[in-house]
Amino acid sequence: MGGLGRRVRGALPRASRTAHIPARVLAALDARAPLTVLRGPRGYGKTTALVHWLTTREDDVPTIYVPLDAEARLAAGFWFALHDTLTDAGLGVDVAATGTVDAEHGEAERAAVLQALLQHEEPLRLVLDNFHEAGLLDGRNEVDEDLLELVRTSAALELVVATRALRSLETVGALSVDLIVVRPADLAMQPEDARALAERHGVAMTEDQADELVMELGGWPAAVRTCITAAAVGGHFATVEAATVDGYIETLLADLRSASLREFLMRTAVPDEFSAAAARAIVPNGTAIRELRNLRLGGLLRERETVDGLRYSYPPAIRDAIRRVTAEQYPEVEREVHIALMALAAQEEGPIGVLRHAVRAREWDTALRIIEEEWSSLVTRHPQSLIEIAVQFPHDVVASDPRLRVVRRHLPRMTGGSDGGPTWAPAGAGFVDAAVRQRWREMSETTDEILVLVQSGVAAIFAGENDAAAYAFERVRDHGLTHDDRTARLLGIAGLLTAKTIHGEADLALDLLEDPELADVVAGGEDDDVSQLVRVGGRIMRAIASIDAMRPDVHDAVEAIVEPARRDELWALAINARGMYASIYGSSEDQAKAIGQLRSALRHLEPGGIAESTVGTQLVELLVAGGMVDVAEQVLDRLAETFVSSSTRAYLLHFQGREQEAIDVATRGLTDPRMTARSRLLSELVIAAALYRLGQLTAARQRFSRAVRISHETGQRRPFAMVSSEVFDALAGHDPELLALRSLTLADGTRERRTTAASGVLETLSARELQVLLALRDQPGPAGVAEALGMSVNTAKTHLRHVYRKLGAANRDEAVMLSRGLVSERR
Repeated sequence: MGGLGRRVRGALPRASRTAHIPARVLAALDARAPLTVLRGPRGYGKTTALVHWLTTREDDVPTIYVPLDAEARLAAGFWFALHDTLTDAGLGVDVAATGTVDAEHGEAERAAVLQALLQHEEPLRLVLDNFHEAGLLDGRNEVDEDLLELVRTSAALELVVATRALRSLETVGALSVDLIVVRPADLAMQPEDARALAERHGVAMTEDQADELVMELGGWPAAVRTCITAAAVGGHFATVEAATVDGYIETLLADLRSASLREFLMRTAVPDEFSAAAARAIVPNGTAIRELRNLRLGGLLRERETVDGLRYSYPPAIRDAIRRVTAEQYPEVEREVHIALMALAAQEEGPIGVLRHAVRAREWDTALRIIEEEWSSLVTRHPQSLIEIAVQFPHDVVASDPRLRVVRRHLPRMTGGSDGGPTWAPAGAGFVDAAVRQRWREMSETTDEILVLVQSGVAAIFAGENDAAAYAFERVRDHGLTHDDRTARLLGIAGLLTAKTIHGEADLALDLLEDPELADVVAGGEDDDVSQLVRVGGRIMRAIASIDAMRPDVHDAVEAIVEPARRDELWALAINARGMYASIYGSSEDQAKAIGQLRSALRHLEPGGIAESTVGTQLVELLVAGGMVDVAEQVLDRLAETFVSSSTRAYLLHFQGREQEAIDVATRGLTDPRMTARSRLLSELVIAAALYRLGQLTAARQRFSRAVRISHETGQRRPFAMVSSEVFDALAGHDPELLALRSLTLADGTRERRTTAASGVLETLSARELQVLLALRDQPGPAGVAEALGMSVNTAKTHLRHVYRKLGAANRDEAVMLSRGLVSERR
């Protein structure tokens, strides 16, 4: 090989004597693959690793080290540099022998280098440092193709390159030659590497300190090394120093030759993390995806999989440094990014995301408009975020806006404080629509803090947050009492009444109706806007509470309902109250009418909301009572699964004889703290009835006792009327107090009216159907009836369907209950 000896030829840069090179990197270099690529961004220790390896590892392979510089950005400059280094190393590169004279484009040097390396038959290692410079401005792919062909053809050559960028030499080379790639993740320091380096510098470091240092810096070797060196000099623990990282970032940004990559770094460091769509939105020059790919492959970006797709972020200390440097040099960038992200947030995050970016962009008017338009949604679904965002508004803006004042003064108490609290509502749980809010606005010339509390309280009611609603309305009532404000007093107590009624606390609701001022307005009173709203709402709440509690005056309370003209949520509650009444007290004609009204109401309600779920579940109960179980199941399947619907789902499953499923659904529903007392009582009764059907009498009575306790605590009675007499009698035993729960529900003649209606239908039964009905009293179902009467099971099922339809019974229990005493009367 001419004058080339075994030592490394080429000017090696000075490397730190205390540098720590991970064993995994040295092992990759020691493997002596035909092609080895070290790829990582600036400061990832590629050159340090090469120098350490070349100066500490002994082997018999002559090595030529070629550091490339800016002149190599042109392909001709690359071949000139390689030609000169090989010539100095004594390889014997002869330009004239190639016969090529195009010296202007470096063709002669290229041909001479390739020829010399191909003709060299002894082992040779060629190390190209800063390979990202090679042909950067022209001919990059051609340079890679020539070198790759050289490696494929020469059996003696080992090529090692260190680069900052992904090149075709790596991607195409993997298809045709043995290739080892040392990626950024391999070069990045791990906690054990940081501790080893600290030990070399005499710096004490615990495992936790090493973990934190590496995590904050993303394992960036140069930054980690500098922090440890500073600790050694200063005699303190190795921590991330902002000035040190800022210096690296300033150098990195200044060193970037690509303006688009520099812009990408600065803009994408503004959000905590970002998606590919966000990158396109905030870097509008069309290069976002390319730069995202380059930085990800370069190791400067972290990638994580989420339910919404891939998200990217910088290591914390790196991101903070980029933001600090950007804020100092380009202060307008952060505001521009947040403005760009507002449109994207409207699609991906909804109003809370738009609000968050509007505030960070200091677009106060836009932020206030979002808060006003989306108040109910924000205050129920995102209370904690709203609290955090409100702190970022200037004091003068907060002082001038009643909603922000409510957020700052009251929302932390309504949600349990800024350190945590309930998440108020599932998706689609906002109950207060634009029509209701418009009605509130019409009550007063201005929307003040009290009116905002009213809005918040009503929104909280129908998000299932009874305590939050109670807090809001108590503040409204207190204001009315303190300032002698009749409107506030009425809205406050009417709100408390609504909260307790919707939550199913019937006794408390009926007690609130005894308030003299409220009672006067509900009875008639004045005729102003507030009085009209309170009167309409108060009568609806009185009817619902009276039905729940099975009060003797329930019929008068339902008759007194004034149905609102506007078809909003208040109107839906009136329809729902009539449906509740019909399900217990109504004849089959009354129930059919209520079913039609509830179906109509569903068409006017927002899909997925709690209003729809409330009306829909009442419709299901009526359909079950009318024997239309299949239709009931279809209706329930179309409703969103919420804490409102879970007890009705369990009730339906019990009627279908799917006892264990009913128990499972009811048990899961009871874990939701937002569940109303009405639903909790029904769930406990379904579990008790299902356990009884499964033969677990002791367990059934225990659950029945829990239901009784809920009834005593809240005044709820109606769900007891939804349980079959057979099950109720078996679980209540001979306890007069428990039996009274059932008798209360039917003490006003309801049982007699329903039995009379069934009696008329009974006359239409054929002799055979009457036999089937009698046999059903002693048999559990079609199989037992068939055996008792000597018929096939299918025939028994047919007769039973006819019997159920004629009686209007949903199942065996109802048919048996309605027939008792009637058959002997017919005889």
